[in-house]
Amino acid sequence: MKNNEKNFNPVESIKLIDDMINTAKGNIKDGSFYFLLWAWIVIAGSLGHYILLKFTNFEHPYIGWSVIFVGIILSMIHGFMQSKRDKVTSHFEKVYILIWFAFLISYFIIALFMSKINYQITPIVFIMSANATFLSGVIIKFKPLIFGGIFMWIASIVTFCLSPENQLLSIPVIVAFGYLIPGYILKYKERKDV
Repeated sequence: MKNNEKNFNPVESIKLIDDMINTAKGNIKDGSFYFLLWAWIVIAGSLGHYILLKFTNFEHPYIGWSVIFVGIILSMIHGFMQSKRDKVTSHFEKVYILIWFAFLISYFIIALFMSKINYQITPIVFIMSANATFLSGVIIKFKPLIFGGIFMWIASIVTFCLSPENQLLSIPVIVAFGYLIPGYILKYKERKDV
């Protein structure tokens, strides 16, 4: 046996594993930034689209969604800074990241083919958001995200019944309960845990 290796008894082994899991969950919980950023980005995009559609003669009101590129850039910068700070990535963190990566890939596929589904992208994106948010809440054992995911599943059903214009108006409300409120609660918890 090498000098730097240590024999652990079963209790020490369990404590080490528990410490590693708690560290990973702590790193993941630092994710309130993403929930808050994307909540405000989506709210701005939907309201921008609605305002351009209803109150202007602008030919391409969906340009309001270009604010998403700001979110992508800020997310990438924050993610890069966070990866430099967190030296080790646990299995929990990898799963968490992959859940949101799967959401992003699915979103882009749906966005590319939205004409095939009669532009009914809003309820489908809420179903995907609900999945990712619910699973994120389960991974970090954070009930507000679990409830946010459940709320978005229910809201997606209602959204299918709305006109496209009313879907745009429903987005800020759904995002507020699905992302924004859980995001602020998570941010408060992060500060409290420090």
